[in-house]
Amino acid sequence: MLFLFEEKALEVERKVLIPELTFSIEDHEHLAIVGVNGVGKSTLLKVIHQDQSVDSAMMEQDLTPYYDWTVMDYIIESYPEIAKIRLQLNHTDMINKYIELDGYIIEGEIVTEAKKLGIKEEQLEQKISTLSGGEQTKVSFLKVKMSKASLLLIDEPTNHMDLEMKEWLTKAFKQEQRAILFVSHDRTFLNETPDAILELSLDGAKKYIGKYDKYKQQKDIEHETLKLQYEKQQKEQAAIEETIKKYKEWYQKAEQSASVRSPYQQKQLSKLAKRFKSKEQQLNRKLDQENIANPHKKEKTFSIQHHNFKSHYLVQFNHVSFAYDNRKIFDDVSFYIKRNQNVIVEGRNGTGKSTLIKLILGELEPTKGDITVHPELEIGYFSQDFENLNMHHTVLDEILEIPEMKEPDARTILASFYFDKDRINDVVETLSMGEKCRLQFVKLYFSNPHIMILDEPTNYFDIGMQEKIIQLIQSFQGSVLIVSHDDYFKSQIKDQIWTIKKHQMTHENVQVKDPINTESMKHQLKELEQYTDERNRETEF
Repeated sequence: MLFLFEEKALEVERKVLIPELTFSIEDHEHLAIVGVNGVGKSTLLKVIHQDQSVDSAMMEQDLTPYYDWTVMDYIIESYPEIAKIRLQLNHTDMINKYIELDGYIIEGEIVTEAKKLGIKEEQLEQKISTLSGGEQTKVSFLKVKMSKASLLLIDEPTNHMDLEMKEWLTKAFKQEQRAILFVSHDRTFLNETPDAILELSLDGAKKYIGKYDKYKQQKDIEHETLKLQYEKQQKEQAAIEETIKKYKEWYQKAEQSASVRSPYQQKQLSKLAKRFKSKEQQLNRKLDQENIANPHKKEKTFSIQHHNFKSHYLVQFNHVSFAYDNRKIFDDVSFYIKRNQNVIVEGRNGTGKSTLIKLILGELEPTKGDITVHPELEIGYFSQDFENLNMHHTVLDEILEIPEMKEPDARTILASFYFDKDRINDVVETLSMGEKCRLQFVKLYFSNPHIMILDEPTNYFDIGMQEKIIQLIQSFQGSVLIVSHDDYFKSQIKDQIWTIKKHQMTHENVQVKDPINTESMKHQLKELEQYTDERNRETEF
């Protein structure tokens, strides 16, 4: 056994998340942690890493504190002594010491491993602030991989990674001989890499040997067993309650028939009363002991009246080109997004997926060509940076910002998304990453936009919440544009997949290049649509 976490409470800032937790990690074991957002998965990794008795290295999610560091400076921190001497290489004696410690050899190993991750050698001298989210994830993983620790602690390693990088990461995990304790919500990754699944809940931790699908099968069996136990319990409780009822009826009849003037009958009645009370207490204790929770509870579903957006076309790109500092991203791209259309955008990191979103939102202007967004189009944007949330508001305040949202409705909605009556009064900045994502989606969805633009929506959602989000997207009556690398998530959203490759947008190997006939569309609208004075003759493009 490499590590034992035994009968300890898991807490953060004096708040107890799990009262008692016990689990172990074996030598060379790859153990994946699953559980609902906010249960304490990331906190557990931090607690273990802070334990000085454990030889561990932890992958960091947030590299903001290191934005002024170069990539090489950050990674080589895995070797503290070498990193310290590297800062003093302007002294000859330090160069000799650096050579003795194999500093240059280790730098070469970092270069080699970085190339496997798609990080070019010249990028190692760039500041971390210049890297994309996906590139920062690679750098953070590379640092922990280069360490000499016996236990690697890794939080959401697949976030921001494209399919090619996930395949490399899966291979790296399989080849790693050291023990790994990691958090992931990526089903494909969870079916490839772990030896066992560690489920965290308020009741503690339970280990399931095998990968995710096997864990899910075992959970389904447990759930069915629990349902049978619950149904049996309900029958037993009904029988006990019926027995208590009969005892009461029997006692009441005995009391009514006993003569008030007969000392003997009064004495017998007193004995019966004691027997009845004793039996009633015994049966009630049994009722209290058998308290299996109802496993038949159904998820609350919501039905909201979505906007009936009249325009057929929402967004049009007409011969659009875009470049960053002469680095070409899009070259003469034309396409449109229609009403009630679901589009999944995929492509390798750096091909322009986030740029596409910024162009639609008007945060960037095309180098060439025209982008037309319907002037009355209401866009709901799911941002990875949570720019739609006020970090100083409470959870409830954020939802009450939605127009026409009433407090009772807000409380009901939040409860169905696992924000209980205590949690809704917490300040947003205190929430976990998964909880912030959950809150952001709730605010976006119930704001009832015409189109939802979701940038990597599943990165921090637990698997149960992913299913809920998928159901809501499937029932959404507007348009949806999603950027995602999650294979399972993409398989559940039915419609079109657009791929960005070689500065172009393709759909099923056909280039999306046909701009719509704007003038013809306007002419048809004049004949087919009734324009109101208030809207001043809506136009469709």
